[in-house]
Amino acid sequence: MLFRRQTLEYAQIVLGTALTAIGINGFYAPNQISDGGVSGLGIIMQYLLHIPIWVTLAVFNLPLLWLSHRLWGGRVGLRTVVGTVMLSLWVGVLRVRPLTHNVLLAAIYGGILSGVGLGLVFRARGTTGGSDIVARFLSYIFPVSMGQAMLAIDFFVIAGFGVTFNPTKAMYSLIALFISARAIDLVQEGTAFARAFTIITSQPDLVGQRIMREIGRGVTQIGGQGAYTGESRPLLYVVVLRSEVTRVKALIYEVDPGAFVSVANVHEVVGEGFRKPPLSE
Repeated sequence: MLFRRQTLEYAQIVLGTALTAIGINGFYAPNQISDGGVSGLGIIMQYLLHIPIWVTLAVFNLPLLWLSHRLWGGRVGLRTVVGTVMLSLWVGVLRVRPLTHNVLLAAIYGGILSGVGLGLVFRARGTTGGSDIVARFLSYIFPVSMGQAMLAIDFFVIAGFGVTFNPTKAMYSLIALFISARAIDLVQEGTAFARAFTIITSQPDLVGQRIMREIGRGVTQIGGQGAYTGESRPLLYVVVLRSEVTRVKALIYEVDPGAFVSVANVHEVVGEGFRKPPLSE
């Protein structure tokens, strides 16, 4: 079981890096846009010095892997090595012709394709090296977080597009960056968003029992106290699918018309009744 799962994850990394490479070669590079990172730097180097993008990826990423190993010790994760090497390889091998010369379409579809590809790599617990290692290095020597460092790297790369090409290319690159980030989140979190109910009711036991019996979802009762009255007020917490929201509301107000109900978006749920938790290596 574990061997099969690991094999599928490495296959997912290979597929994800291939999709990212098609996004770079088929949309980004021909239209002089990027979503940041080392691949964006590679596009700049290709137009300025005629250096192939895959060479820039290899020249920057392989030393970064070595630096990561030297600074933080331990072995560099095999998934990171595979992701880094495969991205450089695919960018060099998949010489697809430009899929569009419309810059806006290139930003949209390039962002979707590269974002889905990177999302698959991240979901398989891999990375493609590059800017995330640089961000970790910057957070190591400067008082900044990883997120701030990643934002700074993307900003300077996209600013480089504005200087190398023109400000319009930089603005399209920002569109690609936003779309790519959303596509990564979508792949990692999935589309089956759930809803979390927090319920304050005078009939907590009855409401909880009916939700468990009729909806089939587990209910957690949390101790609470009214700040004004000082009375004990248990809270009920339950996570359901979007399709079950109306049924849960109807059930609650059928039991207690005066119940106070709060419903929040939940982007990922792992556990019984939802997605199975990932197995550890």
